[in-house]
Amino acid sequence: MPLPIILKAKLMASAMAGWTAAAAPVPMPAEAVATLVVGSAAGPVAVDLYDENDHQRGLVAIWRDGSTDEATTDELKTLFRCRRTHREAKIAQGTLAMLADVAEHYPGKTIEYVSAYRANRQESATSPHRHATAVDFRIRGVQLRTIRDYLWRNYTGIGVGWYPEGQYIHIDSRPKLHDTSWTFLKGRNKYTPYWAELARRAVIPTDTIAARHRPGS
Repeated sequence: MPLPIILKAKLMASAMAGWTAAAAPVPMPAEAVATLVVGSAAGPVAVDLYDENDHQRGLVAIWRDGSTDEATTDELKTLFRCRRTHREAKIAQGTLAMLADVAEHYPGKTIEYVSAYRANRQESATSPHRHATAVDFRIRGVQLRTIRDYLWRNYTGIGVGWYPEGQYIHIDSRPKLHDTSWTFLKGRNKYTPYWAELARRAVIPTDTIAARHRPGS
C-alpha cells in the first residue's frame, strides 16, 4: 500500500536532500547541513518491512515515539495481521517505536519479520503476540547479537528474546512488567542469559539511566 501523500513527500524530499548533499561537488554550507539534519530528526522514520511468510512488503512512516497517522495504522494492521486467522490488531506504540529506532539505526536495511500479531487458539493467553505487543524479525546482513544487544542496552519496559536456531529476534513492549530477556534454544527458554548482563554492563554506569528509555518515551 502507498504511503500517505504528505508523509511520502517528506520522506522523498529528505532522501533527495541527502543524495544531493552526497553528490555535490562542492561541500554544502554548515548551515544547510544542519538544516537537513534537524529536518530529518523532526520527521518520521521510513521503515521498510517485509513479511517472510505472506511475502508482503510495505514502506511505512513511523514517528520516533511509535505514533502513526490513521492510514499508516491501518496499513500496519494488515502487514502485521495474524497469518493463520487473518485477524488484525493495532500493534503497540512502544513496539513500533523500537522498530522505528532499529530502522533508523540501520539505514537502508529491510526489517524482515516472521511473526507479529497472533490470534489463533494455540497462542497462549499471556503471549505478547496475542496482545499485539510483539514482533519477531531479522535484518539481513546484520548480526542478531548486534540488534539484540542494542535494544536491550537502550530500552526498559521490554522483552527481548534471541532465537539463534530460527535466526530472529523477538521484541515486545511491556511497560507494566519487569524487563525480560531470554535465549530460546533446543525447545526451551533460558531466562536472564549472560548476554543480557554483558549488554547492559557495557553502558557507562553514570549514563545508564539517561541512556535507556521506555519504548515510545
